[in-house]
Amino acid sequence: MNPLEIAEYYFKLSNDSNFEEITRLFCESATFRSGKGELFLGVTDIMSMQRQHHGMFTQLQWKVSSVTEIKPGIIHFTFDFAGKTHEGERVEYSGLEDVVIYQGKIQHVQVRRL
Repeated sequence: MNPLEIAEYYFKLSNDSNFEEITRLFCESATFRSGKGELFLGVTDIMSMQRQHHGMFTQLQWKVSSVTEIKPGIIHFTFDFAGKTHEGERVEYSGLEDVVIYQGKIQHVQVRRL
């Protein structure tokens, strides 16, 4: 897969909460800056955060509005998120996400909520 396909596949897997396959996409030393500004180092830390985030919802979905490879290996997404918490509350926000692919693996993800 090329970098754009890897990044798009990452979003698909996220919508499916497929943590096993998501883990395979990241390099061991990957970094992740969340939409709340938190920084995570290493695939183990990143996947722990993702499991916790997904676990807050009974339903969740990221809908990609646009995707562009702004430089080789740097994929820029705009997205809308919608989720339903265990308490039945709806959570919605929009954001920007940059996914950096290097040597076929996700090296860095940066999310910014709008």
